[in-house]
Amino acid sequence: MTSPVGSDWQVEHHGCVDSTQALARGRPAWSAVVAQEQSAGRGQAERTFQSDPGGLYVTTVLPYAGDPLASRGFALAVGWALREMLQGLGVGNLRLRWPNDLMVGVRKVGGILVEQDGPDTVLVGIGLNVTNQPGQADSSLAGTAGRLSDAMAGRSLPDYATLTASVLRAVRVAHEEFLLRRLAGFATRLEPCWGPPREVEIEPAQGVIAPVTRGRFCGIDAEGQLLLETKTGCVVAIPAHYVGRLRETGV
Repeated sequence: MTSPVGSDWQVEHHGCVDSTQALARGRPAWSAVVAQEQSAGRGQAERTFQSDPGGLYVTTVLPYAGDPLASRGFALAVGWALREMLQGLGVGNLRLRWPNDLMVGVRKVGGILVEQDGPDTVLVGIGLNVTNQPGQADSSLAGTAGRLSDAMAGRSLPDYATLTASVLRAVRVAHEEFLLRRLAGFATRLEPCWGPPREVEIEPAQGVIAPVTRGRFCGIDAEGQLLLETKTGCVVAIPAHYVGRLRETGV
């Protein structure tokens, strides 16, 4: 089923698909594919994303100016906008985990995947755990996956259609704000989104030797470099492309 959302979006609604990201490829800007379940959802670095029924899985197609340097860090802007929206709905204890995760405490409740599509479009995939139970669908996620419905402090999330519209509005806000500010302008906005500084371990990207691999994550600088505080109290800036994966090891 296809339906318009406001004047900006043309939306396809599905029950179950292989991947909203795959289905959205080749569509024009301001299109979106929405599903209630995915059989082959993808996350960062081709990792799988558990997409059981009860979640919300969306891929939007946005205009792209063709400048990868100017577009770096856009996933963080989307994360910022989604966090703002979800907090407004009553989700508590919500934070970002670099580079593309939404967390409630130590549990992941959402992920963002940004990929270039055509020469002038980019795909933004969003997966949110709403009422689904990924830990039951995949036992390896039992201690790490959460859901938004458990973080509402007695309030209720809006219905599926309203939440979908809210997600699309948040993506629109991220797109507009990022065009104005770029990553350098977002760095200070992101500071309160990280939550308390956390101990992390970095897995360097292939062929890269990172200056440090363990420390306390303190956010990012205006260039998008990760800021890690070592045991000696020294803060080291690590270029984002040096990092293959970041794991949190404690607060």
